Amino acid sequence: MEPYYLAYEKRYKAVYEAGVKIWGKQPCDEALRMALTRWVVYSSLRRKKIIEFACGEGTVGTFLTQLECRYHGFDVSPSAVARAKEVLSGYYREPSVSVLDLVNKCPPGKYDAALDVSGLHMIVVDADREKYLANMLSVLKPGAPALFFREVYREDAYSGPVNSFEQWLTIEGSDYETPSPRTVTNDDVEYTVNIPLVPARGKNKEDYISEMTAAGFVVDDFVVLDVNEDIPFSAAIYVHKPHTPLG
Repeated sequence: MEPYYLAYEKRYKAVYEAGVKIWGKQPCDEALRMALTRWVVYSSLRRKKIIEFACGEGTVGTFLTQLECRYHGFDVSPSAVARAKEVLSGYYREPSVSVLDLVNKCPPGKYDAALDVSGLHMIVVDADREKYLANMLSVLKPGAPALFFREVYREDAYSGPVNSFEQWLTIEGSDYETPSPRTVTNDDVEYTVNIPLVPARGKNKEDYISEMTAAGFVVDDFVVLDVNEDIPFSAAIYVHKPHTPLG
């Protein structure tokens, strides 16, 4: 994976040094829990194998394990995976998490469903997004569903190609180096940490659907989500792997 994606590892290290237990998706996120519950029930995924790409600190893993799913999470950040192992320790059905560069390496095994919560938009270069989606498609069983949840959504998002991170810096014009205060609350304690922004590339509805279709997925639904504290403007994209290859 390109070095700029490892900014997430630097961020996790910084927030843990400040005493934060969970920086990303919070255990008290009932909207996320309810959305995952509906997906699991609708797709008949109880006791099935689910893989999460960009699993972060394991919060989604706790929700899915409580729903009786057989959970396997992967993330590029060693610090996040270490925290996820702590969070998931002692849970029934032996949830697992591992460090893996999901752009350049394909996870082992075959799965009944796949999930990405706020992960795809962290990848900004077209070629990297294509490989990431190809890896997800390849580990799914034929007909298996996948959910991309809380992906950054913008009606006015840039629709052209992005061939390098440097190009994205020029397009976006954001400062990804200067630290600024960020806050998070764990167990009613508020923490403030000075860290820089990390890159994110949202898309509009048409471009997300085109991207999923080009990757080989069948798009079942696209839902613009309510404004939330995690990702203020986001969407959920429900897809599945076709039973036979498209084309």
